[in-house]
Amino acid sequence: MLNLPRRPTEPKPSIYESLGVRDLPFSPNPVLNPYSQDPRVNGMIYAQPPVREAIRKFENLLIRPEDFDNRVKMASVWATGDVQSGRGMGKTALLSFFRQRINNDWGLTEFAGRLSAAVIYASFPSAVDRRWMEQLAWAALVDTCNNGVLTAARAALRRDVLTDDEISSIVDTEDGENWGNLFDTEVLKANGISSTDLDDAVEATLRQEGVEAKPASALARGSFDEFLRDLRRDHNLVPYYVPRDTKGLDYARDLFFNEIVLFLRAAGFAGGYLFVDDIENLTDQMPRRHRTEFAKEFGLCMVRPGYANSDYGFFSCVLTTHQQSALALATAWNEAGLSGMARLDPGAPTSVELPEPTPDQARQILVAHLDHYRVDPTNGGSIKPFTEDGLGVLLSRSRRPRDLLSSASSVVRFAAERRLTTIDAETVHQALTGELPINTVDYTEGLDAVL
Repeated sequence: MLNLPRRPTEPKPSIYESLGVRDLPFSPNPVLNPYSQDPRVNGMIYAQPPVREAIRKFENLLIRPEDFDNRVKMASVWATGDVQSGRGMGKTALLSFFRQRINNDWGLTEFAGRLSAAVIYASFPSAVDRRWMEQLAWAALVDTCNNGVLTAARAALRRDVLTDDEISSIVDTEDGENWGNLFDTEVLKANGISSTDLDDAVEATLRQEGVEAKPASALARGSFDEFLRDLRRDHNLVPYYVPRDTKGLDYARDLFFNEIVLFLRAAGFAGGYLFVDDIENLTDQMPRRHRTEFAKEFGLCMVRPGYANSDYGFFSCVLTTHQQSALALATAWNEAGLSGMARLDPGAPTSVELPEPTPDQARQILVAHLDHYRVDPTNGGSIKPFTEDGLGVLLSRSRRPRDLLSSASSVVRFAAERRLTTIDAETVHQALTGELPINTVDYTEGLDAVL
């Protein structure tokens, strides 16, 4: 007998409703992933007060809406500690916060309508063992294809080759401007406009701006991702390195730091940001001589003359790192002449450091997640369903954001499975240790002094 998959039925009431939340507010695996649809891990839920100083410094260094051209071109976001203790401190979350802020409308809100900008996010979930700068560029190209900026830029270029009357007839509706009609073949045809002719006109614009013929054609026709896939025998964009299939990497630096920069400038973008996350996965396996080579190539792509990106000062680069990885790269960074621009030191003027949250800041992180899932929004800002003593026990274990959220997830699941309505100290202890405390402990003693 053939069994077919059954579509999910109407969801039953959540087991978490007894605790006053619609769902589990904390991810069981709180590793931030900007591409996820889950608000618990994609950066959508973000408690700003605990990192207000880091946000302020980031804005002063890199946003500068009144002085955009003079923003720093290289900066770093730090967590103190080694490879292990420096993880889970919120570096990726901070990048995701600014990525969402800017890419939500390509800087329209961020820069008060004065200019457009885009964030390109490159990450390395596992260690990279060769062709480091090329793989960084390839990772950036993959995000460029996935984050929507190519479509927005292509629409802007189509708009620019149409007359005002044509634009008015295509995109103006009773509900306001509908820029999606710029890609609707039937709407265009009804107004006497050929989509093919539009692509040809955009391609001609790109060629005038210096974009090479093949990428110009692919960008104008919305097929740049296929263009990249065709550079590989496996026709994939990822993983970044496959032995004997490196043609894509051969072109990666030129495509990103030249062609994409020229394309975005032609579409009206004033600049952008290249966020490079988990730089240790890119650099930690490098022999010393390769670190120096990488640092020089990085400087060439970012600040030295030779690429459109550096010639126009288009992208500002932000690295996330920690002290152990930085020490391994610092000598090469200095030899490449980059230390004068962005010293690899958490105390440098171009560095943004994220210390471990205070108890009050850790509390705010938890409350932000709880508030996002409240059944009753009037409880917003409270620690419900936690009691003060229960929260005190949770915070006593670890305040590092990733550890804190992981522990909170375990505790809330434990309480929901038992249909509890509050989470007190005994519940937290049992959930995290698997056993009840032998003696009654006053977990609230001294709590007011730290919360």
